[in-house]
Amino acid sequence: MSEEEKEIAQYNQCSEDWRHYNNTIWQMPTAAIAIASAILAVAYQYVGELLPRTVILFFGGLILSGLTVALIKHRLFHDQRTVFLSDTEKDWVNSNKIKRIIKRRTTEIQNVSWYQKVEAYKWLLTVMIITTLSFFGLFFYNLFLLLWN
Repeated sequence: MSEEEKEIAQYNQCSEDWRHYNNTIWQMPTAAIAIASAILAVAYQYVGELLPRTVILFFGGLILSGLTVALIKHRLFHDQRTVFLSDTEKDWVNSNKIKRIIKRRTTEIQNVSWYQKVEAYKWLLTVMIITTLSFFGLFFYNLFLLLWN
């Protein structure tokens, strides 16, 4: 395998990784909301006693915390792959292997409106954090009811 073929193989693998992380970043909040909804339904619809409800909400908060950390980690790896792909494409443009660089970031695109500049990842992360904090808020509320009733 020549050096150029190795470079192309590495680029292709990195592109596949980038797609994987991008898909996962978008799917994770959806899964978290589905899990949160199921946990809330079980905790408030099927469990009548405070102690089991409090335990269920606590573990729901832990699950959502784990998913939030996973979202942040996937974004970290996604950003690293983006830098690698962009740097490789810059090198290829400079050596005339390709004609132009693929724009993967909103900041690289000119003449976009303010709402197109907003990073969706920040919104996704905010939703994940609010959902997690809401679970822990419900947990502490139920714990308060359990201890003072």
